[in-house]
Amino acid sequence: MRMQTEQEIYSKITEARIRLENTETFTNMAKESPSFAERFALVNTPEEYYTIMAFLDLIEFLFRLNKAKMIDTEVWYRWKVLARTIMTIPKFRNVWAKTKDIHSSEFRDFIDSL
Repeated sequence: MRMQTEQEIYSKITEARIRLENTETFTNMAKESPSFAERFALVNTPEEYYTIMAFLDLIEFLFRLNKAKMIDTEVWYRWKVLARTIMTIPKFRNVWAKTKDIHSSEFRDFIDSL
């Protein structure tokens, strides 16, 4: 029960973050940041960056569920294959290279192994 509640909370937080980031107001403020400007330079639009980060967060969440044995192994396999496929997209690789330090070492090792 506790794990389900944590998953629901995480899901709601992630949804809120995506909604907030995908606003003109946030994007304009973020462009003033050297960190965000550097990351936005890796993609064509800030929305592409937000999309990539959302996918990475989703994959990391599923990675954690798999580590905790909270997801069916066949379902995890499909997500793992999707992660491998997504990481063949140059923009994903470039954003990953710039942001991987914000992720756990286990997850970095996983993505780097794909």
